[in-house]
Amino acid sequence: MHKSLQTINLLRREGDDVRVYGHRGARGVLPENSLESFEYLADLGIEAVEFDIQLSADGELVLMHDPLLPDYYVRDSAGEWLTAPGPKIIDTALGELRTYDIGRSRPQSAYAERYPEQQALDGVRIPTLKMVFDWLKQHPKMLANIEVKSYANREDWSAAPEVLAASLGQLITQAELQNEVVVSSFDWRVLHALKREYPSVPRAYLTYFDRPDAPMQPNIFSGSPWMGGLELSADYESVVSLIAAEGGVAWCPYFGDLTAAALNTAHSAGLAVNVWTVNDPGDIARLRQLGVDGIITDYPERVVRK
Repeated sequence: MHKSLQTINLLRREGDDVRVYGHRGARGVLPENSLESFEYLADLGIEAVEFDIQLSADGELVLMHDPLLPDYYVRDSAGEWLTAPGPKIIDTALGELRTYDIGRSRPQSAYAERYPEQQALDGVRIPTLKMVFDWLKQHPKMLANIEVKSYANREDWSAAPEVLAASLGQLITQAELQNEVVVSSFDWRVLHALKREYPSVPRAYLTYFDRPDAPMQPNIFSGSPWMGGLELSADYESVVSLIAAEGGVAWCPYFGDLTAAALNTAHSAGLAVNVWTVNDPGDIARLRQLGVDGIITDYPERVVRK
């Protein structure tokens, strides 16, 4: 068993290099959130993986990013592409979810064009978190960043934050993997609940600051429901103080939001800083030089190659 997360996070990066996290396994290379992509990371020598989880209708934690099955990389049991997104993960039992194939991008889709190097496979199934935990025990050097998908703006898209935290915390502690995982979420309500019920499970706080014409849902702004009642006191750098006060081990900002001053503030507060999702070699080099602790990327080999 490798060194504890307290050492990993409070001491941050070891030596002169960053920790590489394969985003959704290795989305740019193999089907996302799949055990096949995790094996690729292990073969490459990467020792950290990031993936998404949600609850199924029958209470199983499964790996999936979107709240509805995406039509751009999911085929049904007959091998036909979904004609529209859906059904919702929260409304679908595990048995049905496992009938879908997530191994190929739909040809000519925006997703396929975005990840042209992704290898197409057949027979790739949606894993459960229990399956991943079994896999982790076979790879004791691997650190898992588990991102909980929860939606402060759409309660019909996921289980309640308290339910998600309880299900995940119980599974982690039963598997005795508190030192092998860190739990992150944009919905800080999940992290607050995890802190109350399972304080030994390390937490990392994802942030995406508000901006004009934001291409995705921001979670950090005055009065944000995603922050679970916490409020920014002055400027965006004050988010670091909030995370430290909550007992978080890491701050996970969008890489474009990170400034040198904010990084220094986070390090002074004892937080690790892991940025997402960094794929451009120039950005990778800049952030490595800046001194971030971890880089979450769709292309782990790009970070490994200096």
